[in-house]
Amino acid sequence: MYPNRPLPPPQQPPARMSGSAITAFVLGLLSVLTSPLFGLCGLVPAMAALIGAYALRVTHVERLRGRALAMWGFWLGVVFFLISVFLLMLGVVGMKLEG
Repeated sequence: MYPNRPLPPPQQPPARMSGSAITAFVLGLLSVLTSPLFGLCGLVPAMAALIGAYALRVTHVERLRGRALAMWGFWLGVVFFLISVFLLMLGVVGMKLEG
């Protein structure tokens, strides 16, 4: 009926979700909760930032889903790591001023 009509492109399976992006996002959310705890002040946010940076690279190179989760995990990790370092420095300065 339509001889010059192009064929639709073959459908590809949906891309997989990046596990490292999900991990970065979960660690970013945990860094929000653990920022007042000085025992974990830098560990959880640092891991969120590092895994988030890795997940950004993996989602780009391997064309995986989850880039937004990786961005959120990375930025939450960076922000709360800086807040934790600031609070730690504030505590050290306060102890020096006190005596």
